[in-house]
Amino acid sequence: MSQHPEYVRRSRQLRADMTEAELKLWSRLSRGQLNGWKFHRQVPIGAYFVDFLCLEGRLIVEVDGSQHLDQQLQYDSERDAWLQSQGFKVLRFWNNQVLAETEGVLASILQGLTPPPDPLPQGEGEFGPADVEWMRHALVLAQQASAEGEVPVGALLVKDGAIIGEGWNRPITTHDPSAHAEMIALRAAAAKLGNYRLPGTTLYVTLEPCIMCAGAIVHARVSRLVFGAPDPKAGAVESVYDVIARPRLNHVVEWRGGVLEQECGAVLRAFFRARR
Repeated sequence: MSQHPEYVRRSRQLRADMTEAELKLWSRLSRGQLNGWKFHRQVPIGAYFVDFLCLEGRLIVEVDGSQHLDQQLQYDSERDAWLQSQGFKVLRFWNNQVLAETEGVLASILQGLTPPPDPLPQGEGEFGPADVEWMRHALVLAQQASAEGEVPVGALLVKDGAIIGEGWNRPITTHDPSAHAEMIALRAAAAKLGNYRLPGTTLYVTLEPCIMCAGAIVHARVSRLVFGAPDPKAGAVESVYDVIARPRLNHVVEWRGGVLEQECGAVLRAFFRARR
């Protein structure tokens, strides 16, 4: 999904020119109001903009005017076929249908989301024994941070079943505000591989990454993120922001949260309790 300035300008224009029907539908789809499903407005996919996108459910919702020329219908058909070839399901509604039958339209959208067609592998869900073992290793690294008087967060990067980089929080020790556990692990892995891109890797971290670390994870093209405890004050995966899975970014990271959540949270609580 392109980040070209022309796409950004076009998206802003489309957002500003929303029809009454689009505004009404967006008021019901935004901020996860439809049973928690997250929709995004005016998202570029390839050469097209889509009205509403639920990335997790791979569902696109389009709202059209009440009159379409044959040429427009042919264009829509070709457009929908291409979007479907990319793994998306497309639902189309007329403006007057949205305005007069809003609840029915929402029910149709929910039906398209339940179960989600070909869902992206992200969010809390199943994780394997290897994930648990790697997270236990990350907890050992977090204890190292605690021993140095740092907030106990540990992280490691795994590729092909082997650790290629690891670290723990060290901003106080190094006088470096960017020295979070994830950043240190990413730097070590990049140095080891001789590449600032890290595809095919999984990053394990005991605490949900912040905005800075989430951005670095995306830039590094990490394939998968597994974290332990959520961070309700600064988490940038699901708690406060959803940087990891923003559909307009040029890389979407698969993620799992809640692996050894209680153990990871207990380490943090014990650290801050001792400091009070």
